[in-house]
Amino acid sequence: MFRKEFLSAAPVMALGLAAAVLSAQGPPGGGRGGKGAPKAGATVEKIRLLKPNLYMITGGGANTLIRVTPEGLIVVDTKNPGDENYNRVMEEIKSVSNMPVKYVLNTHHHPDHVGTNQKFIDAGATVIALDALKTRMASDPRTKDIPGLPTQTFAKDYVLKFGGAEVQAHSYGRGHTGDDTMVYFPDLKVVMVSDQITDATPIVDFANGGSAVEWTQILDGVLKLDFEIAIPGRGEPKSKADVQAYRTRFATVVSRASDAIKAGATRDTLAMQVNTEDLGWMFNAAFYGSLYDELAKK
Repeated sequence: MFRKEFLSAAPVMALGLAAAVLSAQGPPGGGRGGKGAPKAGATVEKIRLLKPNLYMITGGGANTLIRVTPEGLIVVDTKNPGDENYNRVMEEIKSVSNMPVKYVLNTHHHPDHVGTNQKFIDAGATVIALDALKTRMASDPRTKDIPGLPTQTFAKDYVLKFGGAEVQAHSYGRGHTGDDTMVYFPDLKVVMVSDQITDATPIVDFANGGSAVEWTQILDGVLKLDFEIAIPGRGEPKSKADVQAYRTRFATVVSRASDAIKAGATRDTLAMQVNTEDLGWMFNAAFYGSLYDELAKK
């Protein structure tokens, strides 16, 4: 049966959410502590309430969101491959609802986001994703042998209305990959931004359509949405101000690289001529080589 939220939990939830969004937190997943315990984020952690009927599960791969409705559940991203990850996710889901998972949305094709798709399909769920995501999942050496290709695809935007809930999926361009998808819950004012926001140095999968130059275009699309909380692929919830600040940092990297090229930097020297220490990021030479190639085409 569908479980109603306890009214008495609302104040606690609000305080916990405010702390998660406004203050610095520990490593993704939090870890379970103790000598010999798995590294934080390596194993699926306890389910957490974000807003009424919306939960997050960290660890075992990318963050997973669960929207509970009276008719069934909607899941966003399915973690790394493996029976243990799937079983733990389902264990946590069943602790808050006995309803079946009816829909799964993937935010991009990397293994930590699509790893247990097939398990959900076998249990009766429809997996929804971008056309480009299905194509890259089937061709990327890291995912081509992972079962569970999306069973329903769309070209750019998709709206799912189910059980009284609405979920929007938007492709605003290329960034982390060429198939990044922002998943938005308008009634709750929450958006899953996946790996467009990270607590570490951003990673651009150039080989699979990623783009440093277009990265901020995706965040511009996100910032036009009416949201209070942004959920990264890994790490803690972010505020809208956090997303804006992240966008500014990334734009600064691209601007500095562009200025360096105009001043004479070559593909081989660009990495030595762009300083990002003040931004808290450290990119490798390969990143700058690909960034140079992108900027040279403009």
